[in-house]
Amino acid sequence: MKINQSKYLLFLLIIISIAFTSCTSSRTMKISRTASFYPDLVRMDISTSDLEFIGEKEISISISRYFGVIRIFEAINDKEVTNRMVNQVILLGDQNLPLGPALRRALYDVYIEFPDADFMIPSYVIEERENLFLGRKVMQKALIKAYKLKI
Repeated sequence: MKINQSKYLLFLLIIISIAFTSCTSSRTMKISRTASFYPDLVRMDISTSDLEFIGEKEISISISRYFGVIRIFEAINDKEVTNRMVNQVILLGDQNLPLGPALRRALYDVYIEFPDADFMIPSYVIEERENLFLGRKVMQKALIKAYKLKI
């Protein structure tokens, strides 16, 4: 009986010593006021006379979805898809564009065709859905207009 109590006391002593040694680290922080010389908001007023229209291109994707989780790309811009190479355009700026991650893969061809474009603006997005048993086929099309700044 004495051996069990001594093992218990030794175990308790080890746990308490580990707890105290792990909590004794010190952290030093220096907080000082600094002035930022960069503005919080930059505004650039652009009119239509500052933009030059380069061209437009229609992009499209065809996707099959099964069980609401599995997504298989069938065609991007009417070309066969290989999932080994994923080319995708990452958009910066206002993220309220109606282009999802699937259409961003198709947007890569617009970037290749118009590399000098500063703005790519979608004119319309059309989505067609065909509901299947435990899945659906989705076809999306978008017209993208490319613009370049004159300045």
